[in-house]
Amino acid sequence: MSGDGKRIVLSFDDGPGPVSALESILGTLRENDIKAEFYVLGDEVRQFPEAARMIVDQGHDIQNHSWSHPDLAQETEEVRRELERTQDIIEEVSGLRPTKIRPPYGAGGFRGHLDPELVRVAGELSLTIVTWDIDTEDWKAPQGLGQEKIAYIEEQFTQMPRKVSFNVLMHILAGTARDLPSFISQLWEWGFTIAEP
Repeated sequence: MSGDGKRIVLSFDDGPGPVSALESILGTLRENDIKAEFYVLGDEVRQFPEAARMIVDQGHDIQNHSWSHPDLAQETEEVRRELERTQDIIEEVSGLRPTKIRPPYGAGGFRGHLDPELVRVAGELSLTIVTWDIDTEDWKAPQGLGQEKIAYIEEQFTQMPRKVSFNVLMHILAGTARDLPSFISQLWEWGFTIAEP
């Protein structure tokens, strides 16, 4: 596979806990001089404010992934509350107000399947709805970015031969933290450039 001339943005959902996994991920990113984006949950930011600040202090983007990880496409009343509370707590803790929302499960966020309520609320809060191009499925057993996931990830890239820019989805998990150094090496080996969000 050739990633020559193609760019990747690394993104991480959920969290900012578990804090040990986050610290390991941040360390790997720092060692490789990579900036990533983190889509965090408001309720976890409330529990781990220091972890949220760590993301920002190290120069990464911190973005909105809802308060409690519901399927926003199934919600009506709750959408505003889920997004607005998360905006507020992230700003309160980190000093930054998110500019993007990645809906949990991607629900209501993919082109052709946009949820009208999500679109309306995101617009009112000046949030761009974003999803991803490559799903690592790092949360599925065996957790992480091991060999069985690499083949699956490579297959996704090859299905989009004309695309030049990819957002790669991962999660703040111990297995992902463990495998991230070798995964980054693999992306470089394929010829990709890892870009800033």
